[in-house]
Amino acid sequence: MVESTLTLKFRGVEADLLNQMVDMGLFNSKSEAIRSALIKYAMDLNLLDSKFMWNEIKLYPGRQVSAEQLAKDIRSIKDEI
Repeated sequence: MVESTLTLKFRGVEADLLNQMVDMGLFNSKSEAIRSALIKYAMDLNLLDSKFMWNEIKLYPGRQVSAEQLAKDIRSIKDEI
């Protein structure tokens, strides 16, 4: 696996967008948002196809939640509304 480390500076609109994406909870970090944008751009350029990406996504284990925990989580969300 090839690895690359970058240091990037964002100002103005770009910095605001990154902060907003993280603040909204769309991404856990600015780095995650940038990695996602790179993948999206590569797909737009047909450098990656969606079938390949779904296969990559399926390699990661999903979150295991019991029915009881899910019901509890839903109740707690309803209580906040």
